[in-house]
Amino acid sequence: MTVDATFGQLVKTRRRALDLTQQDLASQVGYSVITIRKVETDERRPSRELAERLAKCLHIAPDRQGAFIGLARRQAGWADDRDTPTNLPTPPTRLIGRGHEQAAVRTELLRQDSRMLTLVGPPGIGKSRLSVEVAAEVRPLFPDGVHFVALAPLGDEALLVPSIATALGVREVPGTPLGTALLDHLRTRRLLLLLDDCEHLPGAARLVAEMLSAGPQLRVLATSRAPLHLRGERLFPVPPLRLADDGPALTAERAARAAAVELFVERAHAVDPHFALTDANAADVAAICAGVDGLPLAIELVAARITLLSPPAILARLADRLALLTDGPRDLPERQQTLRRTIDWSYDLLDPAEQRLFARLAVFTGGCTVASAEQVAGLDGERPGTILHGLTGLADKNLVRQEVRGDGERYAVFFDMIREYALERLVASGEEDRIRAAHARYFLDLAEIAHGQLGGAAQEQWLSRLDAEHNNLRAALEWHVQSDDAEGGLRLVAALWKFWHIRSHHTEAGRWTTLALHLTGEHDPAVRARVLYGAGWIAVDRGDHLLARACFGESLNLCRRLADPRGIAEALHGVGVMLQASGSGRQALTLFEESLELYRGLGDDEGIAWSLDHLGEGRLALDDPAGAEALFEAAHTIFGRLGHAWGAVITLDHLGLAGLVQGDHAAAEERFARALELFGELGSTWGVATAVAHLGRAALATGNLERARECFGRCLALNRAEADRDGVVRSLAGLAGVAVAEHDLVRAAGLFGAISAVSRVLMDPVERACQARDLAVVRRHLGDEPVARAWARGAAGGLDAQHEPVGAG
Repeated sequence: MTVDATFGQLVKTRRRALDLTQQDLASQVGYSVITIRKVETDERRPSRELAERLAKCLHIAPDRQGAFIGLARRQAGWADDRDTPTNLPTPPTRLIGRGHEQAAVRTELLRQDSRMLTLVGPPGIGKSRLSVEVAAEVRPLFPDGVHFVALAPLGDEALLVPSIATALGVREVPGTPLGTALLDHLRTRRLLLLLDDCEHLPGAARLVAEMLSAGPQLRVLATSRAPLHLRGERLFPVPPLRLADDGPALTAERAARAAAVELFVERAHAVDPHFALTDANAADVAAICAGVDGLPLAIELVAARITLLSPPAILARLADRLALLTDGPRDLPERQQTLRRTIDWSYDLLDPAEQRLFARLAVFTGGCTVASAEQVAGLDGERPGTILHGLTGLADKNLVRQEVRGDGERYAVFFDMIREYALERLVASGEEDRIRAAHARYFLDLAEIAHGQLGGAAQEQWLSRLDAEHNNLRAALEWHVQSDDAEGGLRLVAALWKFWHIRSHHTEAGRWTTLALHLTGEHDPAVRARVLYGAGWIAVDRGDHLLARACFGESLNLCRRLADPRGIAEALHGVGVMLQASGSGRQALTLFEESLELYRGLGDDEGIAWSLDHLGEGRLALDDPAGAEALFEAAHTIFGRLGHAWGAVITLDHLGLAGLVQGDHAAAEERFARALELFGELGSTWGVATAVAHLGRAALATGNLERARECFGRCLALNRAEADRDGVVRSLAGLAGVAVAEHDLVRAAGLFGAISAVSRVLMDPVERACQARDLAVVRRHLGDEPVARAWARGAAGGLDAQHEPVGAG
C-alpha cells in the first residue's frame, strides 16, 4: 500500500481500474455521489464505516485493508480525530522574517491573564498573516476550535453576530436572539476566536466584551489598525520587516539576512525564476525595501515589477514617485502614506484597460470569479479573454491574490487596503453607479438560477456556491435597499430565502426580508407573495409562530387575488403547517390536498412530493399510519427520482415513524438508522439529532430502556450544543418517557415541569402523541400534590438543568 498518493487519488485509481463510474461506486457503498466526489478530491475524510465499505467494493486485498482504512483516517493534511476544528485560511506562501514576532505573540496570547490580544499596525504591515500563523500554531491547545472571521467584507454592524455565529457553527434557536445563542455557546467552550480587520466596525469592541464576559475560557486574537480600547486588551504593535544594514559594498550574503530583502527575493523569483540576489544588485534591492519602509505588502507590489524593470530601474522610479507624491492625505501615518504611494506607483504603471478593470473590481466585496468579472467589469464590449488576461496581469503584479473556495472555483481577491484604493478610483471615474448596478444584476441572476437548483441533485453544489458568494450577495442586497429598488430587492430575497433557511442564517434572513418588504418602489406583487412565503418559514425557524401565520396568510391571500397557482400551492403548505401545529389537523389536510392538485396541474414534481409528505404527516396525526406510510413512500420515490437528497432523507425518516406507529419496530429502526447516516452526510446537525431521537422512540417501544436513554441523552447533548430549544424540549420529553417506562413518575413529572414553560414547540405527530400519553400516565398514577411538587422543581431548573436529581425525592 503506497502512501505517496492521497487517499482520494487511490480511490479514484481503483474505481477506474474496475471500470466503475462515481455513480456506480456510490450505489455500491450506499452513499451519495457527492460524497464519493468529495472523497476522491480529498475534500472529505471518510468515516471508518465508509472506508470499510470502500475497501470491500474496490476489492482491496484483505491483508491490505487495514493500511487502506488507516490511510483514510490519517491522511496528511486532514485533521486527526484528536485535532480541534478550525476554518483558518491556508496561506499560499510561507511566512518570512516573523520568527521573533510569532514567538512573542504566542507568548502574549497564552499568558494566564491574557484573554484579548490585538495586533495593531498600518495597512500592509502583515497583521493578518502573522495572526493566522500564530493561531495555527496554538490550535492543539484549544479543544473546541480555532475559528477565523474576516470582518473586512462586512459593511454593516448588523452582520457581526451572524458572521461570528456562522464561523463557530452556532445555529439559531426559535424564539431566542442569535446574539444570546452565541453567548450561550461560548459559556463552556475553550476556543480561540481570530477577528481580522476590526477597525471599521466600532460595534466589534462591544460584542467582543460581551463574548469574553460570557465565555470564561474564550480567547480573542484580533487585528486592527487601532486598539479596540477594551479593558484587559493587550496590544502588540506589528513592526515592519527588518531592513539590511546600511553601508558600502553590501554583499548578497549580508543583504539576504534581512527579512525585507528575503521577501523581495522570494516574490521576485516567483514571477521571474531567473532573478537572483547578487553582489551587484544587493544594494539596490536593499534600498528598494528601505524606500517602502519594510512594509510586506509594498515589498510584494514592487517585487512583482521585476519582470519589466531591473532593480536599479525600480529604485529610480520609486524614488521619483516618493519625491513627487506630496498631495496624499497628510493625516495618515507615515507608513500608510508610503503604502498609498506604492499603490499609486503600481497603479500608474498599469495600462488604461488594466486601470479600468482594477477600479471596477472594487465593487466585489468577496472576490470575483472570471465569469463574474466578465459580466460586471466587462461592460464595454471587450473581446473574449480580455478580462481573463487583465485578471492575470493584476495577479502577476500582486494587486489581487487568488484563492480556491468550498465551491471549487478560483476567486480573485483584493487585499483590503488595495480594495479601498481601487474603490476611490472607481468613484473618481464616475462609473460607480453603473458598475454597482451591473454587480447587483449579476448576483440577482445567479441567486435566481441557484434557487431553481436547490430542489434537485445539484443542491449541495449550489449551496456551496452561495456560501462562497455570500458577501457579494449581501452587497447586492444593500444596493437594492439603498436604491429603493423594490423589484430587484424582493426578487433577490425571494431567491435567497431557501438558502438562508437551509444554512440556518435566520437572523440575517429576518433582517433582509423585513427590509425588502418595506421597499416602496414598483414591483411585481407575485414576487412580494414569494417573499412573504419565505418570510413565513424564516419566522418558523425563529420560533415566531404569530409572524409566520401572518406571513403565510398574507402570501396566500395575495396569490389568490393574483390567481397565481404556484404561489397558492406554496402558501397552502405554510398555512397548513401552522394549522396543524395549532391542532386543526383536518383543516390542514384540506389545504394540503388543494396544494397537491395545484402542483399536479403544474407538473411540479418537487411540489407534489412535498404535498404528499405533508399529507402523510396529517394522516399520521389522525391515527391513519397505513395511509401515511403510502403517502410518505410516494413522496420518497419522487424525491429519489429527482436526486433531491434533503427531501429523500426527510421522507425516509417519516417512513420510520409510520412503521413505528404500526408496530413494525425492526423496519422503523432500520429506516431511522439509514436516515441518521444520510443526515450526517448532508452535514445537518438538526437531522442527526432528529434521527437519534426517533431511534430512542424505537428503543422505547421495544422495551430497550438503556438504548432509549442513551439515544435521548445523545440527542439532548446535540441539541444543547446547537442551542436548539425545540430539540431540547423533544429530548427531555423522550427522557420523561423513559422515566415513565421505569415507573419513576416523580422524575418524569420534573422533566415535564422543565419543559412546561416552552409553548408552540413543533413536534411530529408521534412525538406529540407519546408526550401526551406519558403525561397522562404521570397525572393519573402519581397524584396532584406529588406532581405539583416535582413539576415546580423541574420548572425552577429550566431547560439548562441536568434534571438527574429530580426523582430523588
